[in-house]
Amino acid sequence: MTTTVIMNETKKPVLHVSCVPRKDTTLLKISLSQDDLGILFRVTSVLYIHGWDILEAVAETSHEGHVQDLFVIRSWNGGEMTESLLSQIRKDLYSLFYEEKSVEEYLRDHGKGEVLVRKVGDPEASLKLYNPISSDFTVMDLRMKDNTGILFQITEALFHLGIDIISFTANSSDGKIRDSFLLRTSLTGEKLDEKTMFPLLRSRLENFL
Repeated sequence: MTTTVIMNETKKPVLHVSCVPRKDTTLLKISLSQDDLGILFRVTSVLYIHGWDILEAVAETSHEGHVQDLFVIRSWNGGEMTESLLSQIRKDLYSLFYEEKSVEEYLRDHGKGEVLVRKVGDPEASLKLYNPISSDFTVMDLRMKDNTGILFQITEALFHLGIDIISFTANSSDGKIRDSFLLRTSLTGEKLDEKTMFPLLRSRLENFL
């Protein structure tokens, strides 16, 4: 009697990172083998460490669960995205996505732990949350003074509240920024509940604005 043993191969998680240079910005493409909460949170932390701002982000998920996120980014000092830098960004992201390294640990390893608890202190900051009838997502608009690392703090708050970011755009002028987000709950994929989640999110953000 012959017994056949079938071994299930464990597929290594896929992370593909590439970029397309533009005139004043860079288009960063990140592909993951599976969707996950907090993609923008992790990407923001890595780009913050390497001195890059995210101006726009769009998440795309296939029916098979593969994720491709597109980010329009810009260097703080006008630098270019080199092959060695892109390779380091990929290495850092892989550690955060697939090697169970937390963002908090990653930031502290690079001497940036203070961003986790700092307060921006902008008395003119304006936060709007609303659920459009014609959309499946919650809209969040934030206007405030421009501040390095603020997007990281916002994405951290959303991550810990279990909120998915579907898209993000940033506009800046005269030292002010307007950040717009399309959000949904990660648990149900629906809009945020106005009676429960709106107050929680507003309280969390106002802690550091």
